[in-house]
Amino acid sequence: MKKLIKNYTTDIPVEKTITEIQKILAENGRIRDIFFKIKVNGKEFAFRLPTKPEKVYAALYEGKPSYSHDRYGQQWREQAERIAWRICKSWLEAQITLINLEQASMEEVFLPYLIVGSKNESLYQVMKEKHFLLPDGNT
Repeated sequence: MKKLIKNYTTDIPVEKTITEIQKILAENGRIRDIFFKIKVNGKEFAFRLPTKPEKVYAALYEGKPSYSHDRYGQQWREQAERIAWRICKSWLEAQITLINLEQASMEEVFLPYLIVGSKNESLYQVMKEKHFLLPDGNT
């Protein structure tokens, strides 16, 4: 007996469904990072692109009087989050352009964001913790 599979007749493009999923997630909380996988030479690698809206918030509103933060803080945080995501999108578009023009490879562009170990840390984070020492002790 065949099992009933929901949506088995769908012809909705994958991109549209992913966008809908992201919208649902964003409506029910804050998305902080984007995780994705890239297949290179038949091997799958996981990456995480971070956004740091708190850094955008600090850059835009640091030094403003505390009463301004009390009054506008939530609006400012939302704006900082929008800006951080647009910066991430712009960066990603620029990197994909470099890849498409064969000025850089996928691995070359995304290597710092490679997830290593069991704590979902990026290669960059691990290297930073080790003061950028390479395995043989060279910097």
